[in-house]
Amino acid sequence: MHHQHDNKHDDSTRLQKMNNIATQEQRALAPGSDGDGPPPELLRLAGYLCGKEVAPETLVDEQALLACAPPAMSAGQRQALADLAATAAACQRLKRQLARAESFLSGFAEHSPSPLWIKDRNGSYVMGNAALTGFFGVPTVVGMDDSHFWPEDVRHSLEEQDRAVLENGETIKTMETSHDGTRHWLVHKFPIDVGGEPFLGGSAIDMTTEVEKERALIRHDTFYVLLSRLSALISRAKTIDALCLDACRFACHQPGLEIVDISRVDEATGSLKLFASAARDGTERQAKDFETGAAAADWFLPELAGAAVASGKLQFSNQLAGADGRMASCMAIPLFVNGKCWGVISFYSHRPEFFDHFYRERAGELGNELSFGIERLVNAQELSRLARTNALSGLPSRLRFDEEIAALAAVNASGTVLLININRFDEISSAYGNTAAIGLMRQVAQRLKDQVADRMVLSHVGIGRFALFYPADEERSPRAYARDTIIPLLEGSYQVDQQKIWCAINVGAAMLPEDGTSADELLVKAWDALAGARTQDEPIGFYDRDADHALARQINMEAELREAVERGEFVNFYQPKIDLKSGKLAGAEALVRWRHPVRGLIQPTEFVPVLERSGLVTQVGRNVMQRAMEDWREWYDAGLEPPQIAVNVAPAQFRCDSLFDDIERALNTAEAHLSPLSIEVTESSLVADHRRVVDILTRVRDLDVPVAIDDFGTGYSSLAYLVTLPVDVLKIDRSFVMKMAQDAGYMGLVSTIVSLAHSLDLKVVAEGIETEEEAKLLRLLRCEQGQGYLYGRPLPAAEFAKLLRRQ
Repeated sequence: MHHQHDNKHDDSTRLQKMNNIATQEQRALAPGSDGDGPPPELLRLAGYLCGKEVAPETLVDEQALLACAPPAMSAGQRQALADLAATAAACQRLKRQLARAESFLSGFAEHSPSPLWIKDRNGSYVMGNAALTGFFGVPTVVGMDDSHFWPEDVRHSLEEQDRAVLENGETIKTMETSHDGTRHWLVHKFPIDVGGEPFLGGSAIDMTTEVEKERALIRHDTFYVLLSRLSALISRAKTIDALCLDACRFACHQPGLEIVDISRVDEATGSLKLFASAARDGTERQAKDFETGAAAADWFLPELAGAAVASGKLQFSNQLAGADGRMASCMAIPLFVNGKCWGVISFYSHRPEFFDHFYRERAGELGNELSFGIERLVNAQELSRLARTNALSGLPSRLRFDEEIAALAAVNASGTVLLININRFDEISSAYGNTAAIGLMRQVAQRLKDQVADRMVLSHVGIGRFALFYPADEERSPRAYARDTIIPLLEGSYQVDQQKIWCAINVGAAMLPEDGTSADELLVKAWDALAGARTQDEPIGFYDRDADHALARQINMEAELREAVERGEFVNFYQPKIDLKSGKLAGAEALVRWRHPVRGLIQPTEFVPVLERSGLVTQVGRNVMQRAMEDWREWYDAGLEPPQIAVNVAPAQFRCDSLFDDIERALNTAEAHLSPLSIEVTESSLVADHRRVVDILTRVRDLDVPVAIDDFGTGYSSLAYLVTLPVDVLKIDRSFVMKMAQDAGYMGLVSTIVSLAHSLDLKVVAEGIETEEEAKLLRLLRCEQGQGYLYGRPLPAAEFAKLLRRQ
């Protein structure tokens, strides 16, 4: 029992030793332990138990190890020996697994394309893979720190990051970029604990491709945002200065851009001058800043911009000297206005190679968009200048006079508007011809221009009429100035085209602000004063505010009109209608004029309202229609090819029972196979008695007489009536036509009228066309016909016959 007790005691002792040895072996198998076979301690223990030395390969084989046991070994000892064999085999497997894992990790780190490293707490490298040593260009980094590889400012930043990781025990992630901006890395830094000792691990993944892809997407989106915003700027810009500065201001804040400028070609010298610029830091400059020297332009590259002008093509450089804050890349795009290079827009970036294929490929879109905006404003300025300048005399026009008077009234200025009239100008034109009359008018305009002081406002406000604003603080009174200066200066004999023409002058005056605060009011009252003075054979007349001249004039005119009807003083003039597509004569409109025995030819705007109020319009309208058909027949008998004549029918004529008979009688006069007559009615004619009007117009169309709605859009416009009316033509009022080239709203209105007419299978005639630009726009809108001063003024019958012969 004692012996047995001793054996049990020995077994327990041996098992405790085995456990201690196994524990030591497991620790020995930790990273850094040596040896490929079973642990030596286990070999010694096996030898002790077996009473002899045991080979390593026997130790890990349970059967072989038990075969080495002494025959007297107890069952407990044999079990302990079997456990020892199992432990040794497990240790050997674990060692092999650890060795394999170490091999995997070593190979992974060494062959990783991304730099990997481990530093100790002092910042020295204890491990760095091939990607890291290749990046630094050294065979090894072990034992070195960042002072060997980075400039001081970068090193301090890296050390701060490392310190934060070790102190906080947390991983950090940063995106690092190379100094030249061409490479990008995603860097992870994380803490490592090895046996209680802190280390720092790190990795750097090259993200250059991904960053460039992302930037390409951003550039794509940014570019089209820029184009969209530029379109919006163009639509609302009122001046070229504002458009250019806004374009620079918006563009310079796009990713990667620092400065954007626009330079303009000087027409006199051909050199480039900076016109506008904006920088990311908020600095903005305009032409005046550069002209006065108040702003420097160190960034400007005149050679590159000049090359863009000379070649008419985009120019760029991605390898500029970018030191000292200067730009590294620049792209210059030429801007064209009306076929000529107007200037250049230049983009600047601190980044080298910034203006890549994407930018260069799409630069043309950007240049075209901005060129369009500038061209629109340039043309608008030119149209505005032309609208504010009388083409015959070169003096400021009526529109300019309206603006000047409005500006004076706004500052409470006072003075006198002198309306200077060439007396009996229409008769001069009839006697000497239009060319001579225009020559006379130009000479009168030149004399006024040479005489009038700069502070006075001079304008050419009508045929043979000029307006002059005479300030109240002048030394002489306006009457004395008109009497002693204006009339002696202008009245007398003029040599025009080898003819002597006598010119008499009348002057009417109205005072600002007493007689009105707008040019319209003052000119009307000045004309009243002039007319009143002429009736009394006075050369100068001042508006009399105490007398109601308007009422007296209307009463007098109504009496004169009744006599004019009896004496046949009303005559027909004919204004050509032109086919806008072919440019050929397509028709004519009969317009009434009053040939006054004293005042000469009077325009309808002056007497037609009185005709309508007096009821005389029915008789005069009947006469105009009859005379138009008589003229048509006379031209036809002369071997000419007269077009269809349009005659206006007043609302009062529809109330007269004889209207249809009057039309039928006029047609019988012409004796034509096809209707030589068409009639034009205003929208107001359709309102009073719609059913009656429709009935009459239906009967008129049965006579093959086309019907047109005159001045469409200015009166009572009802689409329901338009659908039911027997009409063939819509006429667009001149007030829309004259504004369409300058105002997008009127352009849209005219386009709508044309589209509406075509949808109802109606033709369209535009009135008041005075410029080729208006005609071009109307052709683009598919308007069929037009009339206006561009194609010809209203002509007497004899002059119209000459026009037909030329056709």
